[in-house]
Amino acid sequence: MLSSWLFPRGKVCAWCHRQLRHQGDFCRRCRQELQSWVGAYHPCRYCGRLVPLDREPFCRQCREAKPVFQKARAAGPYRGLLKAMIHSLKYQGRRSLAVPLAQLLAGVVLDEFNSGRPDLVIPVPLTAARLQARGFNQAELLARALAAELGLSLAAKALSRVKETAPQINLSRRQRWENLRDAFRVVEAELINGSFVLLVDDVLTTGATASACTQALLAAGAANVIAVTLATGVEDC
Repeated sequence: MLSSWLFPRGKVCAWCHRQLRHQGDFCRRCRQELQSWVGAYHPCRYCGRLVPLDREPFCRQCREAKPVFQKARAAGPYRGLLKAMIHSLKYQGRRSLAVPLAQLLAGVVLDEFNSGRPDLVIPVPLTAARLQARGFNQAELLARALAAELGLSLAAKALSRVKETAPQINLSRRQRWENLRDAFRVVEAELINGSFVLLVDDVLTTGATASACTQALLAAGAANVIAVTLATGVEDC
């Protein structure tokens, strides 16, 4: 049958392993859940945090202070299926998810960023201790697949984490900023100078990590920095 020729047996959803009958990495059910926020929220124009459609297009945090990066965007909210996928990649070592998740990032870059073609794709680095414990940097896996998909140059080691920081998850916004002070350093300054940088990470919450990385990149001469993540926070109240 024609359908069997177009979609041979064995091609399954990257998440739930249902048989696929269409092009892409995720089945219709998973894709619908990943896109369920569309129509209810729009991204903050600066940091990309999701804000209800009936609100002005800036989150509370960015109304108080604009971030140092030009802007950030995400594929969806840090909840539900997308959160489960990120946790599976990071904590269960399901590295096979990196490429299909990077496809989501590629869609975000193509849809949301119109400020020119980035010169470099740079992942947010892990601390040495976390990299040793996990065995991989999920941001680097995503950045590598994203760069390959979009035909961009990857600079995986251009940015280094030079301070062992506490996990951000249980820290307040102020504590996150203090935790990351002077945590990043550019180690390939000749690459960074004058470059338009696309910074890649898995999650953006307060934006402290992306801002700390951006400060280091700008100090090394980067012309511009935009950030893309799989997930971001939601401003519901």
